[in-house]
Amino acid sequence: MRRLLFLAPFGFALLPGQPFGPAPALAQFSGPPPQAGQTQRPPPPALPGLAARRAPEPIPGDPNANLSPTAALFDAINRGDLAAARDAMNRGASLEERNVLGLSPIDAAVDQGRNDILFYLLSARGSVRGSAPPAEASLSPAQRAARD
Repeated sequence: MRRLLFLAPFGFALLPGQPFGPAPALAQFSGPPPQAGQTQRPPPPALPGLAARRAPEPIPGDPNANLSPTAALFDAINRGDLAAARDAMNRGASLEERNVLGLSPIDAAVDQGRNDILFYLLSARGSVRGSAPPAEASLSPAQRAARD
């Protein structure tokens, strides 16, 4: 009889529909049951405030500054000026150089949250890299002699 009383609480916990059974636990994670004629709302946007957010105005540059293209690119990233970053890239700024902190232009754009400049630099990254070496560059001298 003692054994039966000892095991009784465990038996009740395993029965579905009981107060301690699995039904209440599952019910808390499911939403209310859909009612007839009720339409489901679309999920909210992932970042609700982002649609109405305007990009901040870039900080104006120093008109008297005469910077190298790469220094001008870092300056444009610091100021958040996409037009100046494009101009610096058109003038020949390097994406491989590092600033005083050891960051490349892409790293600096990520670090400062300049997403528009970052996306531009990532898209320009492929065109800035040199073209592929010619097929002849991988040939050994013996292969070149055999070809000629």
